[in-house]
Amino acid sequence: MLEQLYPVKLIEKRAIFAFILGITFSIIGIGLSVLLFPEDPALVAVALISLMFYPTLKVLLRSEEIQETKSKKFTLITFFQNHKHIFRIYILFFLGVLLGFAFFSINMTSLATNHIFNSQVNILYGVTGNAFSIERFGDILNNNISVLIIIFITAFLLGDGGIFLLTWNASVWGTIFGLFAKNYALDTAGNPIYAFLLVLAIVITHTLLEAFAYVSSATAGGVISRGIITEKFMSQSFFRVLKGTLVTLLFAVVVLVIAVAVETWVLGNVTIYQEIVRHSFI
Repeated sequence: MLEQLYPVKLIEKRAIFAFILGITFSIIGIGLSVLLFPEDPALVAVALISLMFYPTLKVLLRSEEIQETKSKKFTLITFFQNHKHIFRIYILFFLGVLLGFAFFSINMTSLATNHIFNSQVNILYGVTGNAFSIERFGDILNNNISVLIIIFITAFLLGDGGIFLLTWNASVWGTIFGLFAKNYALDTAGNPIYAFLLVLAIVITHTLLEAFAYVSSATAGGVISRGIITEKFMSQSFFRVLKGTLVTLLFAVVVLVIAVAVETWVLGNVTIYQEIVRHSFI
């Protein structure tokens, strides 16, 4: 019903509304999940947010799929030019969800945050110790590559199904960054909003790169799956679509490697961020 309250053309013309929807759906999803499933609301909130955005995304991707199948030749530059709008929508929605979860994790009590966002918080405490060191670069990369491949397969099989994992990752980042900011502010008698903006300024580069890699994977799977179905098997156009899928997926992997390298460098060399993380585990 929610998708009837706003025209999809509004998002097609102004992608910034995807950011607003990300924040709005986060508030609604978290609120409903706490009311309906108070024992384990974390994953339910992510599912509700994804379901609310799914009808809009389906309409948007339908036109993207048609455009892709009409292309006579595939190049990576052409692919991103043709689908730059859907990329902006994905990224802005991702950032909206991230900020929505960060807002709740900053403003709620630690007890409430640990309960409501239990699944997300467990990831935070699962990366203590040497998880952010150079030596663990391979482990971080393997984990992120697994997420990227799952997003691609989900989007490829379900068309728009990758939105769930994208939303999940946004919820994890939002919760973790919010907790970093809140805990640092509490321990230093500082302002949590300032601390969050500081955290965001430090991590925004690798966060956006990682999100872009995941979005590339989801877009490639969602858009090109339609093309493979509509093209004749073993035809020239079939191989063009297949080549496009592989090239785009390889590009996403390269971007993800860069994102992990930046993340590892930041966590190993930015002193203020190390201090913020340290305060979160006191």
